[in-house]
Amino acid sequence: MFSIVEMVVVLVAAALMTTVAIKEDAAKRRAQVMTAEGQNEAVINSALSDWVTNNYATLIAGGPVAVVASPPTLNDLFTQGNLKQPHAAGPFWGGSYVISMSVGPATCTASAGDCHVTYVMYPSKPLTRGGVPDIVGASQIAQAGGNSFGYSKTQNAGTITGLNGAWTANNPLGNVPAAILATNGPTSDGNSVYIRRDGALTWTGDQNVNHVSLHNVHDLDAEGTVSAANVGATGAVAASGAVAAGTTVTAGTTVTAGTTIGMGSVGWPRTACPAVNAMAGASDGSGLVLSCQKVSGVLQWMPIGGPKLWYGYTAIPDGNGTFVPNPVCPAGGTPGIVVSGQSTYTDPTASIHYRVDGTGPWTVYIVDGSPGDNTVIPGTAVATTYCSY
Repeated sequence: MFSIVEMVVVLVAAALMTTVAIKEDAAKRRAQVMTAEGQNEAVINSALSDWVTNNYATLIAGGPVAVVASPPTLNDLFTQGNLKQPHAAGPFWGGSYVISMSVGPATCTASAGDCHVTYVMYPSKPLTRGGVPDIVGASQIAQAGGNSFGYSKTQNAGTITGLNGAWTANNPLGNVPAAILATNGPTSDGNSVYIRRDGALTWTGDQNVNHVSLHNVHDLDAEGTVSAANVGATGAVAASGAVAAGTTVTAGTTVTAGTTIGMGSVGWPRTACPAVNAMAGASDGSGLVLSCQKVSGVLQWMPIGGPKLWYGYTAIPDGNGTFVPNPVCPAGGTPGIVVSGQSTYTDPTASIHYRVDGTGPWTVYIVDGSPGDNTVIPGTAVATTYCSY
């Protein structure tokens, strides 16, 4: 049997072991609480970052601001959808979560797009345990929060140091150990390398969209050249300069140009064309404008004015022979002439004929009799010339 002394020794050892186990369990549970607090603050910090991104254009609109007058509250983050659930107003040891932000640097401007939004989020009271700053607990909270978190130590307590010494910031609580603070850092303030959907920042270089499509574009303004293989528009296409297209420009209503609309020299009269109302320039570079018309059921390029383009007229002052110059017909046109009488004098028993000699230029006579008669009679007429296709 055990002696009384031996039993006392066993009981004391068991009590010591129980005490150690209780302390270890309490330490474990406290570490779990610190981790949960750090994760909770990380969720708030992430939501705050989203809020800054969503409101970036408004925040930088006025340029640099030392202290933003109305930073969001936790309730704002929840009601605007940045926080998925409501959060307590402060940490478990008391106080509240404080949010502060600024826009800088002092030389930035909204137009230049070089403003940054800096924010901090921190509990209004340091972490304590038994009335003493709990540096270990603050470290556990920061570790659970991530790289955006830091805490103040006993030495140099007026400075918050990020994890692994990555960054430092002034302690907003003063020269106090165990203060915990989260910040967005220099690159997560909405001013990122991505194209912002709210248009707050202007592009600083040429863009290559890698052959993908842009859909549902409202207005497209260009100071330089717009080049496209095909342009299809359901509304008006307005250009103050040149519009160059490799193939077709299609508009649902109107194509308006501030100066000129140029067409490629690709057509030739009486040759096949692609579709009714298509337009082209004559391939000889003469400037003759052709439209695609259906002639006898066949689509052909034809001058816009029709198969005969009238060029001018020459007065025939008398019947003794007047020289009429022929027009220079572009795109292989054939010159032609029509003579219309104005006044004549002849034997009532005879007939009046306008004799035209030549195929262009011509000489026009007013004669009495049949076409072969050379009896010239007094009179006047007008000769109108044209090009036939």
